[in-house]
Amino acid sequence: MKISKKRILEIIKEELEEGQMGDYGPEHDKYFDYVDDEGGMAKRQLYKIAKYATMLHDSLEDDDQLEGWVQSKITKAADYMGTVAHYLEYEMGMHMHDPEMDSEEVEVVSGDMIPMDEDY
Repeated sequence: MKISKKRILEIIKEELEEGQMGDYGPEHDKYFDYVDDEGGMAKRQLYKIAKYATMLHDSLEDDDQLEGWVQSKITKAADYMGTVAHYLEYEMGMHMHDPEMDSEEVEVVSGDMIPMDEDY
């Protein structure tokens, strides 16, 4: 089946017009009336992040020298996780449980709260 250049341009124009209006009104809502497994997927990924973070934390010594790109990746990961946590807490109204607040005594080191009973 052949399609003319004129028809292709009409289709593109229709799609663009529909796309501009797609973010507003009832047409936009049709994308939100199904349930998917995004929460479960996020939890699986967070578990993996926590597992790797724990492995790295336990393997590193305070005086270990890391290459710049490694430090950069750790910094980005920490920033990304903080951004998501703050968004979920403040924008979505989720309650975040901070396990460090369970400890009665904490020490502030470089802006981070570290439980006194932990060995760092």
